[in-house]
Amino acid sequence: MYFPVELVLMVKAIVTFESVGRMLDPKLDVASVSQRQLTDVLIGQFAPLRLAREGLHGAPELIDTLVKLPMLVTAGCAPLEQATTRPAENPFAGMRGTMFAGFCLVAGAILAAFGGPPLLWGALFVLGGLLALRRGR
Repeated sequence: MYFPVELVLMVKAIVTFESVGRMLDPKLDVASVSQRQLTDVLIGQFAPLRLAREGLHGAPELIDTLVKLPMLVTAGCAPLEQATTRPAENPFAGMRGTMFAGFCLVAGAILAAFGGPPLLWGALFVLGGLLALRRGR
């Protein structure tokens, strides 16, 4: 487990404060003694005036971002638009070559099985293999 150094030091200081305080006064209640200081700190941290002042420090950057927002949205949508407006590919592209390659391979296998001329079935196998490896157009 990792604890920030500031937190560890704060807990150590509170434990030391409590143990020394109890040595001096056994009835010491650290929570009630610390209540006022903690309340002051929290009110200082979350005071509306302080929060408004810090918000105004970031206002110029917020306004700059709001001015640039349409350009940022347009630039972000450009890749999405390119991806969706691409022309659809023909699903049957290369189908003729694939069918012819299959025909050549099947015909070559039938000729080889029934003792056909080796030059013919060899040529059909080579042609079918070349057509199968060629990229469809």
